[in-house]
Amino acid sequence: MKLTVDFSSLQQAVTAMGADLIEFEVSNKVIPIEPIDKQLGEGFEVNFEDIEFETGLASYQGRQVLLYIKDHSYNNKIYGVLEDGSKGNKFHVADCEMLDRMRKKGRFDRYVVTNKLDGVFAVSGMDNRTSELIEGETKLNVCQYCLEAINYQKFASLNKGAPRRTFVQGFQLADFFDTYSSFFKFMPTGVANNSATGYSKDWDHISRKVREKFNYQCQQCGLDLSQHKRLLHVHHINGVKSDNSITNLTPLCCDCHRKQPHHQHMFIKHEETKAISQLRKTQGLNVKESWQDVYDLADPGMHGVIDLLEKYHVSLPEVGEEIKTNKQEVVAELELAWPLKKVGIAIDKPEAIAATKQGWKVYSMRHALSQIDLLASSIR
Repeated sequence: MKLTVDFSSLQQAVTAMGADLIEFEVSNKVIPIEPIDKQLGEGFEVNFEDIEFETGLASYQGRQVLLYIKDHSYNNKIYGVLEDGSKGNKFHVADCEMLDRMRKKGRFDRYVVTNKLDGVFAVSGMDNRTSELIEGETKLNVCQYCLEAINYQKFASLNKGAPRRTFVQGFQLADFFDTYSSFFKFMPTGVANNSATGYSKDWDHISRKVREKFNYQCQQCGLDLSQHKRLLHVHHINGVKSDNSITNLTPLCCDCHRKQPHHQHMFIKHEETKAISQLRKTQGLNVKESWQDVYDLADPGMHGVIDLLEKYHVSLPEVGEEIKTNKQEVVAELELAWPLKKVGIAIDKPEAIAATKQGWKVYSMRHALSQIDLLASSIR
């Protein structure tokens, strides 16, 4: 049900009081946190068949998740795992070679699914000598096969051995979930609960003043958001949310903001990234002269695909290509597209289907990565 709210009387009262008006937008797309979201924050066991990998990423009931096997009973391994989690079962974030091996062997263990972001996992194991159940928490490592499958942060280009182990040691789940946040409708509860922490009490007022000072223009890509103020954030350059000094604050569109280093817990909806992309096109800011321009313009979730395409020396793609019917009705938007070849890559499945009906060949991220040779040959 769409709500229409008239704030004119309230604004008149604020003006009569001599107070500053605060501009804001009301959204009718509020998504409540459901019981399943709270459960995923704690983690629970599911059958492997219930986990989906449609995009290549692990998901459960439309939520991005990771999965791992909690039990470490074999060879009394639980004791070593509690001391050093790197010796335990790896957690998975995507469909990968290791999971495929288990499918082929008919091993359908019960996995724990969770979207907990701190990397600390509940583990257990039976002491084979005393038959006592040992339980505790430890930090497990991410599966390297998963990172390679989706080419997360160009992981597939790293040499095996020490370079990959170093990467795994520095892997942060919050950064990983942020990278692919526009692929999913729901944010992890860890993001929802922590997104507002650390800001000063007068942050709303300070943020508005900074955006006004720069005429609601992103100071990185130059996008004018004076008519779409909710898409313009204020960035703390040094990453300290409590430091509101003038030299530490600069306005950035939500897309540029999410791509800044050390900005975990920044969940950006797919609708917002699409809006930014179209506004850049309208304002003539969607200029692509190099692969770096493509990286800067594209959704971060596409960076793994872009890295591989660059190595194949294909032509630069359009970013945020609108697909229209013969009546010029927009029915879809593709993240990356080669209009002359009518080939593209989509995040959203319904949009991929809509583009296909218009004669396009559309890949998901998963298929673009697994069929990179075919994709590259089709757009040369």
